[in-house]
Amino acid sequence: MKAVYRNSFIALAAIALLLAAIFGALFFPAPAAAEDLAAGDYMVKSGSTLVLRNISDAGNPPLIEVPATYYVHLSGTTINSGYYTVSYAGANYYVSPDDLTNNTTLHDEAKYGAVPEEKKYYTFDKTQVFPAGSLTFYTYENGSIDTATSANATIDHIVKVYGLVTIDSALYFSARIENRLVNHNMYFPAVNANAEFSALTPAAIPANPYEQDKAAIDEELSKPTPPSTEEEGSASTADPETPDNNLERIILSVIIAILCVAVVLLIFRPGRKSKKSQS
Repeated sequence: MKAVYRNSFIALAAIALLLAAIFGALFFPAPAAAEDLAAGDYMVKSGSTLVLRNISDAGNPPLIEVPATYYVHLSGTTINSGYYTVSYAGANYYVSPDDLTNNTTLHDEAKYGAVPEEKKYYTFDKTQVFPAGSLTFYTYENGSIDTATSANATIDHIVKVYGLVTIDSALYFSARIENRLVNHNMYFPAVNANAEFSALTPAAIPANPYEQDKAAIDEELSKPTPPSTEEEGSASTADPETPDNNLERIILSVIIAILCVAVVLLIFRPGRKSKKSQS
């Protein structure tokens, strides 16, 4: 009698486990494996900025805070010296993996199409930012601006304005200076810039006009789809069901049900009972 109870318990446990497997297969799909960041254009989230660093100077000094709604391009997922390499306004920079993950979102190219190149960046005109005459620029050393090391330059010596960046709670315009004495990336205090730019912050930079293009696409996609003119049930009407997933679930359910029956038959097979009764 005890053997019968034991067999019954085993059978019920086996059936319970198989039913749990069915439930899990039907209602809880397997979690997706963690993936590396995909290549593509990444937009800086609203309310955030993205710090881009120099990829050649020692210490990887920050050069730009990309403002919200503007884009950097990630072409690969290889991390070099703890940083991803991204391109912005025609140059390559380092960016922290955490910053890229937390402060940006991957552009939905399938929905909006490719971002036009001219709408990815916010750039500064040196003639508007910097006053005329002699300008004092500073270097970046050991994680901060070294005010003891300076160089004089004019607008003509500025070959590239990288952007606006915050260092030690102060704002600077970073730029490439080239003259007979200097060939280096240097920093100009933003408070000394022309009036319009002296109080500008990365957060106050106007939103990317491309956001208006995306909003127009969103509005168009939100419009209700016109009703079909085809008669219901006609041969050209698409079947609303998705049979592939349903077929897979049916086959899985049938296989598991057969396994349940097989377990029960193996435990309570008639041959064992007849042998016991004969003895």
